[in-house]
Amino acid sequence: MNERKKNDQRPAYRKPSFTKPNKRQEVEKKFYDNADMMQLFNVCSRTLQRWRDEGIIPFKRVGGRIYYLASKVDRMMEEEDETEDEQ
Repeated sequence: MNERKKNDQRPAYRKPSFTKPNKRQEVEKKFYDNADMMQLFNVCSRTLQRWRDEGIIPFKRVGGRIYYLASKVDRMMEEEDETEDEQ
């Protein structure tokens, strides 16, 4: 009997934890790395470096790699759209 059938026949309280939704998975945040950002904005890595230096885009450095929180990047883009609409 394969694992899926075996798990489906178990009572809910006996199912392995990987079949239940995990709270951490629900709150999962999406991050962009440099390659994603370069493709998203169609810019080179040097432009991203300049934007980081000037504080234009928020970022986090983890173990020598740079990540951008997708929600902050999206919010930044929306704010930029709003300022362009006002002009």
